Amino acid sequence: MTDTVRILGAGLSGLSAAITLARAGRAVEVFEKRSDCGMRFGGDLQGLENWSRDVDVVEELRALGLPADFHCAPFDAGVQTNGRRADHFRFSRPAFYLVKRGREPDTIDQAFKRAALAAGVTIHFGATRAPRAVDIDASGPVGRTPFAVDTGIVFDTDAPDQAIALLDDEAGNKGYAYLLITQGYGCCCAMSFDDFPGIHRGFARARRLLLDEPGITVRNPRTVGGLGHFTTVSSWRTGDTARVGEAAGLQDFLWGFGMRLAIGSGVLAANALVHGTDYAAAAEREFAAVRRGGVVNRFLWEAGRLSAYRPIMAALRWRGPEQALRWLHRPSRTQALLWPLANWWARRTYGARLVPRSAPYTTA
Repeated sequence: MTDTVRILGAGLSGLSAAITLARAGRAVEVFEKRSDCGMRFGGDLQGLENWSRDVDVVEELRALGLPADFHCAPFDAGVQTNGRRADHFRFSRPAFYLVKRGREPDTIDQAFKRAALAAGVTIHFGATRAPRAVDIDASGPVGRTPFAVDTGIVFDTDAPDQAIALLDDEAGNKGYAYLLITQGYGCCCAMSFDDFPGIHRGFARARRLLLDEPGITVRNPRTVGGLGHFTTVSSWRTGDTARVGEAAGLQDFLWGFGMRLAIGSGVLAANALVHGTDYAAAAEREFAAVRRGGVVNRFLWEAGRLSAYRPIMAALRWRGPEQALRWLHRPSRTQALLWPLANWWARRTYGARLVPRSAPYTTA
């Protein structure tokens, strides 16, 4: 390893690692193939999940020395509907924070860029390196084929803040659609895990149910969209290069919440370099069970989708939303028991979409 730490990718995982390393006194260079941070996104709203741990995620960022000076709206209530029945959920603390993604000054991407530059990190935009030529690979998704696709719009509105999930296979096949509004800014999208060519038809239905029929004001609509990638392979390293975020396959296979995982993996890899510890072993302990749990949750979700997504929605109603979300997203004996069946089902259903052809299988 050279004295300068080199990182591939200026997303949240790469910049989290860069900030942590720079504040520990290391020289850091980041290589980003795009012209700026957040270029994958078009101003869409995403949820920074806050239910999987006892510590609040914003306080966690501050404790790690990471920025929190971005648009970050706490939500302690939400609605789930199938177009006919609506369940209103309320939490004792924010279940998630809505953040913006993209190039605007108030996005989380730009906040992390500002913090990295302030810490002395050098970011080379429009530049890349081979994964084996860097210390940390934060280059993004490894799978060549996505397992999910979403499309929709962001817009300005007079409507009040709200978060609505629409569980309807015509709107989001095996997935869901959603409406998020915070401080006069809205995002309405459909996410599908199947029938990708039909995603625009699905969004048209979602827009009708979530925006048109309720009479939500939509001004200055702009198109947004993205792809979801996931892998069951524990590829924490390629040779001497640590892999973090989506480059390590870290993504929630159930609903797509991945920012907290990405940030945590970047910090973990940086601290391993600073202290000379085994990142692969630490990542296996920290994330392997979480990733297996995502496969189990996806299995339960799709197994029950023809009956209104019954298994998971029954858990939300029976346990209460707060307890149910923690139960779903924390390693448990139930998940361990279901993992062999769920893993067999996932490989049979999604096949090569879960495992990139060239990914090595390395564990602690």
